[in-house]
Amino acid sequence: MSADGTAADRRAAVEAAAEELTGPQPEAAPSLGGRLASPRTVLSLAVALGLLGYFLHRQGPETLAASWAQIRGADPLVYLAALGAYYLAFPIRAARWRILLSNSGEPPERVPRLADLAEIIYLSWFANSVVPAKLGDVYRGWLLRRTGGVRWSHAMGTIVAERVLDVIVLVSLMVVTGFLTYGDVLRDAVEGGPIACLESGLHPGALSCTLLQLFAVGGAVVLVLLGGLVVFARFGAHLERFLPTRLGVVYVRFADALVLSFGRFGWLLALSALAWAAEAACFWLVGRALGHPLPLALVVFFSLLQAFITVIPLTPGGLGFEPVLAGALRLRGFDPAAALAMVVLYRTISYFSLVIGGAVLYAQSPRTK
Repeated sequence: MSADGTAADRRAAVEAAAEELTGPQPEAAPSLGGRLASPRTVLSLAVALGLLGYFLHRQGPETLAASWAQIRGADPLVYLAALGAYYLAFPIRAARWRILLSNSGEPPERVPRLADLAEIIYLSWFANSVVPAKLGDVYRGWLLRRTGGVRWSHAMGTIVAERVLDVIVLVSLMVVTGFLTYGDVLRDAVEGGPIACLESGLHPGALSCTLLQLFAVGGAVVLVLLGGLVVFARFGAHLERFLPTRLGVVYVRFADALVLSFGRFGWLLALSALAWAAEAACFWLVGRALGHPLPLALVVFFSLLQAFITVIPLTPGGLGFEPVLAGALRLRGFDPAAALAMVVLYRTISYFSLVIGGAVLYAQSPRTK
């Protein structure tokens, strides 16, 4: 018998014994209340609030007053349209998740409805907005298992695949729109030569060189992820033979879901771009509500930058990194008051609405009980 046949037989035997070995799935939800009271969460919130307080203190009373006056004068109907555009991304992401689950081989009867998947994603984003370390992704896998019966390891495989897809699309679009938006700034960085800039180390004062370094790191991340997926698809299955049987069962499900999820890649990319477009439309409408015209490249770059800071697991939902967003706007010629007003109004949608709406849904949804 060939080596491939032996491996296939072993995997079949492992899968056949899976239910007996792994036992029943846990019914208890991950404790968000316990995480909220944990020292790590308290520390992360303290750091986030400290960063915000320091940033606002640096603005000065005149800037704060002018920014508040702009926020009070914002068009409420356009603001509501921005809120609707932001939340339009949730059913789009749910449709993408259905494709990932279908690609992974999950039976149709186990895949929840589009509305149910959108609710699960919203609850996971709420969790990520109140606790650090991306606990919401783990919570999302549990909610999916409870709603549709999908195994947790299988669910996590599709979630990791989605995260990889998001990072690839996000960073690629950020680099492209970043060059379009900050091309003149980057030209200053390459006058001394791009190699010299990349070798000079990080210098926050040299903003043009720092941007070039960030774009280089982003491009490297995309290449590493793509290369890692290729290597994992080619050799990942062989790792199962070196694991204990119980862990091997979990690994097989996770690995299969991760690799198989990338079928119908064109549709996945299209839905990913559509979801980011909805978030970009939200920021464009925020600018319109405040009376600030925004160029398209800056709109896309800003919304992607906001998404990028939420990926950082140091604070819940990227809270405390708002100075980065304001700095990106000031670099494009907006005065401090206008930049602060746009950031504050946008974060009321992309952060505070998630916390408030998520808390209400968390308290009322039967999935969280």
